Order: sequence, then structure tokens, then C-alpha cells
Amino acid sequence: MNVPQSPRPRGNPPNSPHRKEGARRRSRSSKGWSSLSTGLATAVGFGAATAVAAMLLWSGGCGGEPPPGASTDKPARVSYLPPPGATSAVAAPSGAPTVAEVADAGAGDAEAAPDPDKPYTGPLLGALAIQTPVYPAMKLTKERLGYIRLGGKVPVDPKPLKAENCPSNWYRLLDGGYVCAKYATLDMSNAALKMGITSPNLEEILPYKYAYNTAHGTPLYKSVPSKEDMYKYEPYLEAAKKAKKKAEKEAQKEAPADDPDAGAPATASSVYDELDGGAPPLPSANLLDAGPADEEPAKPWWQQNEPGKPLNVKLSDLESDADGTVAKRMVKGFFVAVDKTFGWNNRAWYKTTAGLVAPSDRMYIVKPPSSKGIDVPDGVKQVGFITAAKAAKYTWDPEKKKITVSGSVARFSAFGLTGQTISKETIVYRQTTEGWWMKAIDGTYAEPSPAPSEVKPGEKWIDVNLSRKTLLAMEGDKPVYAALISPGRRSKNKKKDHPTVQGTFRIREKHVAVTMDGDGTVAGDLPYSIEDVPYVAYFEGSYALHAAFWHNNFGREMSHGCVNLSPLDAKKVFFWAEPKLPRGWHAVWASAENKGTVVHIHE
Repeated sequence: MNVPQSPRPRGNPPNSPHRKEGARRRSRSSKGWSSLSTGLATAVGFGAATAVAAMLLWSGGCGGEPPPGASTDKPARVSYLPPPGATSAVAAPSGAPTVAEVADAGAGDAEAAPDPDKPYTGPLLGALAIQTPVYPAMKLTKERLGYIRLGGKVPVDPKPLKAENCPSNWYRLLDGGYVCAKYATLDMSNAALKMGITSPNLEEILPYKYAYNTAHGTPLYKSVPSKEDMYKYEPYLEAAKKAKKKAEKEAQKEAPADDPDAGAPATASSVYDELDGGAPPLPSANLLDAGPADEEPAKPWWQQNEPGKPLNVKLSDLESDADGTVAKRMVKGFFVAVDKTFGWNNRAWYKTTAGLVAPSDRMYIVKPPSSKGIDVPDGVKQVGFITAAKAAKYTWDPEKKKITVSGSVARFSAFGLTGQTISKETIVYRQTTEGWWMKAIDGTYAEPSPAPSEVKPGEKWIDVNLSRKTLLAMEGDKPVYAALISPGRRSKNKKKDHPTVQGTFRIREKHVAVTMDGDGTVAGDLPYSIEDVPYVAYFEGSYALHAAFWHNNFGREMSHGCVNLSPLDAKKVFFWAEPKLPRGWHAVWASAENKGTVVHIHE
């Protein structure tokens, strides 16, 4: 199964000063995509505008294994601001419900989470562009402090400020920075704002629900498709229906004539059963215009299934079917972030955070790993982790010089260590602060390295040990949090060698979530795409600390160069580290006033 082990962005995020050779980047200037988003919203409806403008966002990939789980539950959302979360909508064929209509019943579910000091109840500014830029001054320049995602709301001083380069006026944000009113609104009832992306749920393990695509060729529609479009772009639906009817006929032949249940299907009804309401299947081509065919046309890449012959597909090939209905097709193993779940034409659908629509019956909702590190107890300098699937606790009798098993310990358990070790028949054991001993080969341990010269006394910094595969969040010389990581996977094959960069850096920017994708590095490798990878902190070029929900193999090399953490650990580090993410913002850049935390990576 060709699934990326951990994405490392092939392209760098907007305004990144670093670009790796051969990197992909699909960003546009804030002015360009903001104008496009707003203009399309007015001309053709905001759902379509969102779908088109979302395709202009930059994306990249740093590469695990697909977790299971299918669900059509509407994902809950919690905002850190008092108003209810925004709803979202996509363009629909005549008579089809919009996603906003589906979601309206639960639009008031979101509740305000308290600010560390007190809840904010003042005026809010809502973002109308895919990435509404926040500027350090009232000037439209390349310099940004961060951005607010479409539909996001932030505390604001509602007094408009005049400046020549923004005729629509400026607004000053209470947490710093300025926003041009061309890309935002004070009107919380604004239709475009309501149809924005639902706020990420910062109370859960992951900010969104994520769906794993199970088959090649699953389309991402630009809007809710009609029944005819479903059969046109998903020919397997018709094939599945024909196969079911054939099975029913066979069952009728084999059943006794007086059997009242003769002809009943032998298996449970599928999501395709009622698509046509009993109508004859639609033709897959216009037979009236079809002339004599000398040879059968070549099958599209996603219908090719020759044993032993790998697919040769690139990201650019996935948009070969793009038209007014389909944005692109997905490769098996792609992930989308789910904004809404809704029903139409006897089928359940996902509206993605990119504004596209995917059939849920071709996908599974991921159950994220729940492993996490440990707040380091006062006075403890070493932290142990169990990485073995099965491990035991041991008791040491110093008089008899005998070690015995005293219990079991779960994988990913974390605990303090005293620093004492013993060796018994060449096997090393480490003493825990709880009194029992861990077998060294059952796991790993973290202890601080000397602080880099850039770190001031008491300053926060992050110590990443690639050999031990651990991370320590430090405050001066005191470890405060310890976690397992999955660094870049190394190989003697240069094309598959993805080591994590070493050195001392500062976090340059942080994103609550950002898409990562890329092509395979060797022939036969399929491309990968993970929409809205959570809790991303870039520290050097396209290298980042980020959550990985697609594997649960922390403590081992898994990534394409980034530092993978479990979702809970990534979230902890993301909000602990600088630069601080202001309320309601989706991303923040480090600045002279809001410096990034030092990241020290070494063997």
C-alpha cells in the first residue's frame, strides 16, 4: 500500500524565505486570491468560489499507514470566540440541499471556550478570503503577521481607519496587526462569512475529521453532483448496480418456486441500491453520436489494473479530468479534511475544508492515535518511553542480584527515570522514578542536551534527539514536556533517503492546519496528498514539527524529513511554542516582537 509515511512540504508556505530545489508551490498573492474569492462569491455563489479559490492555495508534502473507521457524523466544532461557528455551503443542482442547509440545525452547537484571562465578548471581524492577511501596518505589502482563514472571527476595534491603499478602510485587531476591510466584515450575518470554513475544533485531538480515500479515481466534485453526473464520472456505480441485479437473478433461479423470499438479495443493501429509484441505468456514453470504433479507447489511469504493472501517475495527472463538475481525482491513500457531512441522492457526502465534495462511501474517517508524552516531574532529568509492542516491568533484588518480571507496561507509556542503570547478562535496565525497572531495548529515553548559545536563561527551546527519537520542551535548563517523535526515514538509496535536517533554528511560522502533497520519489511511487495536516510549525525551509494521524509508529523513522509527533503531542508543543497564535488566527509568522522558539536538532 503506497501511503506517505509523513509529509514534508515539497513547496514552502506563503512568504517563506526558503525554497528547496524542485519544490512545488501553488500559492497566489493575498490580493489575487482574496479578490478572486470575493469576486466569485458575488458572481457565481460562494460555494463555487470557495471550491475554485481553494485550488489556488499553496500545498506541499513532508509522507504511514492508513487508519480505519467510517462515519457520517457531523463533526462538532468549538470556537474560541463567543458567536456560533460559521456554516458552509456548496453549489448544488436544482432541488439539492446545500451544505449550509444541512448544517443549519447544528450551527449553534459551537460554544465559546474561555480565554486564559476571561471570555471575549466584544466586536468581531470575520474573514472573507481563503487566507485573509494580517499586516503589521496599514499597508498592503508582502510582509505579514499571519492570516485568518475564511469564516474565522477575531477580536477587533470596530472603528474604521483611513489609508490610501485600502479604500474599504482598515481595522485594527486587538491581538495585533491590521486587516483591510476588502477581505473582511464586521457583519456576522454576512452570507459569505456564514458559508466559510467551519472553525477548527481546538478542543479535540484533531482540529478536523479526516477521511482516507480507499480507491483510485474517487472524484472531488466542485459542487454537489446530479444523478446523471454521478454515473458519468463514477462508472463503477453502474457496474455495482448491474452486479447486484445479476446476483438477484441468479438467486431467483436457484430458489424454490414456492419460496416467499425468492429473489431477495443475499447481502445487505449498498449505498448504490436506490440511486435511480428503479430506473434503467444511464448509458456511459452518447450512443447516438458514436461512430464505428476501430479500437477501444485507452482506459484512464484510475481504471488501469494490470497485475504486476505499477501505475505511473503524478499529481498533475489527477486534474486531467477536471472540468466544470470535477476538480480532480484522488489516488488511493489520499486524505481530505472534512468540514461537513450531508446527504443527497441517497448517498452521504463530505464537504472538504477546500470547498470540494467527495462521496463518503469511497472513504473512511480516521481514528487518530491517542498516545502522548508526559509533563516532566520537577527534579527529573530523564524520561523513559516504551516503544515495544509488548514490554514488562522488572524488579531488581540487589542482594540476590536477580531481576524478575513484576508486571506489564503498555506501549508508548512515559515515566520519569532516576538515571540509574544495571546490566544483567549484557542486558541494560533503567530505573524508573516509580521504583520498577525498564529493559532498555523495550524503549528509549530522553535527556536534555546542552542549550544552544542562542537560548537565553529561562527561555523556551525544543531539543530533538534523532538517535533516541525524542523531543524535550525546555525552559532554560529545565525539561517541562517529553514526547516521542518519528524523524525522517534514512536509506542507502539516495532517492529514498529523507533525513531530518540537523542544526539550530527558530520556528518561522505556525499553521493550525495546512495541506501537504507531492509526487513519488522513485518510479512506481504514487503521489500523496494530506489535506490540512494539523499543528504545523516550520523551522527551516519546508521542514516542520507537525502532527501525524496516519500512522501510530512514534519512536521509529517514518517521515520524509519532518519531525512527526502524535496529534496530542503536536498540539501541546504547537500552543506552548512561540510565536504565540492570536485568538481566531489560522497562522502566525515570527517577528521581532513575537520571536519563534529555538529548535535544536541533533543525533
